[in-house]
Amino acid sequence: MENNLHEIKISEVRNLHSLGRNGKSSEDALALFWTASGFSVNYTGGELWAELEGDWSNAEPWASVWVDDYQVSRFIIQKGKNNYCLFRGLAVGAEHKIALLKETQAMSSDSEQMILVHSLKVPENIYEENKSSMDKLFVEQRKPSLKLEFIGDSVTTGEGLAGNKIDMDWIPGWMALKDNYALLTSRKLNAEIRVFSQCGWGVTTSWDNDRNCVIPKYYDKVCGLVFGKRNESFGAHNEFDFSSYKPDFIIVNLGTNDWGAFNSPARKNPQTGEEWKFHLDKNKKPVKEDLKYFTDGVYSFLEKLRKCNPTSKIIWAYGMVSYDLGDYIKKTVARFAKEQKDINVHFIKLPAMAEESEDEKGSRGHPGPATHFKACKKIVKEIQKLQK
Repeated sequence: MENNLHEIKISEVRNLHSLGRNGKSSEDALALFWTASGFSVNYTGGELWAELEGDWSNAEPWASVWVDDYQVSRFIIQKGKNNYCLFRGLAVGAEHKIALLKETQAMSSDSEQMILVHSLKVPENIYEENKSSMDKLFVEQRKPSLKLEFIGDSVTTGEGLAGNKIDMDWIPGWMALKDNYALLTSRKLNAEIRVFSQCGWGVTTSWDNDRNCVIPKYYDKVCGLVFGKRNESFGAHNEFDFSSYKPDFIIVNLGTNDWGAFNSPARKNPQTGEEWKFHLDKNKKPVKEDLKYFTDGVYSFLEKLRKCNPTSKIIWAYGMVSYDLGDYIKKTVARFAKEQKDINVHFIKLPAMAEESEDEKGSRGHPGPATHFKACKKIVKEIQKLQK
């Protein structure tokens, strides 16, 4: 039932923590762009609702609710404004951490996709009892131990973590946060995370040789890879203020789709007609010119990351799908560290999905939970080592 609820605009909620690179609508609603973006509150009222607004053309947005870091629901955000019960029935007065997180990635292929968080709604009697001291209803949150940023492709988006292993349709519903290595890492380290990921994209090209679909091109914007005037009005194309979020560690998991381009047909630059194609030689190794283009792109992205995040430790973590470009990335990271005299740039090899048993595989030929858990363990161990 939605009767007798008191509405509090999201911009007026006490002690609310915004998660991710988010935007705002003209009504001051919170616009969610990225995977794992959303909000969290520590709440004592027993029941909590949210007014959310959704829209899409071909790729509906999904969201999930987490209580004390455990997922309790996962659902499609319907078109238009609707009230959603985040949870109910908890003991009034008991403090619980409540989070709403976007499950799906920032959708570059659907300029209409949108999630706006307009308000939170609490039972009227609970509001009346606490209106003179809202800090008792929305309690101040404890600060996380670390701030992390994950940069990646479909693996970091969590594609394949929902759905049966035989499900091969490309749909938003197969993108999920539960068992996602980035979220698992944050839980293990009591860390806040931000995710910057896009399915099919790489450092220098997409899996199908589209050199416009590259992560570094958009890194300095709030969410520059979503298009349309509405997203622009939410601030998606604004320059990101890197002073607003200073990650202790940046984990880059890119290169899989660059390797895919070596095995995909050529594509033409829509502006010039130039052919875009990464080539393999007769021994199935990258040809010299294309390999240099890729490694130059890795080096350049490290330069950009360091410029934007001067105090962060950077870990390039690679290998969950394949390790074909792994040694080239590893050597480039080492060369960057040496030439730039940067002791805070590192490389680690992640466990591969090839080690999964049949019942561990994810949908759409992507890593399943087992590989994500192993990757989390490896990253946590590396971060803890670098903290010493």
